[in-house]
Amino acid sequence: MSARADAIFKTVLQIVAIALLVLIIGIILHKGYGDVSRLASEHSGADFWRALARHIFKNLSGA
Repeated sequence: MSARADAIFKTVLQIVAIALLVLIIGIILHKGYGDVSRLASEHSGADFWRALARHIFKNLSGA
């Protein structure tokens, strides 16, 4: 494999890695937006912040 082909291969791999990273971040943000929206519709006022804190701390452990 020539040096040019190796450089092109590495560039393509970097582009794929960046695209996958963007996809993962997008999925996380979409899931977070859905969770916060659901909490906002179920809880109002100061109760929302308590529910959000409970949700965050519950999910830190992966539950």
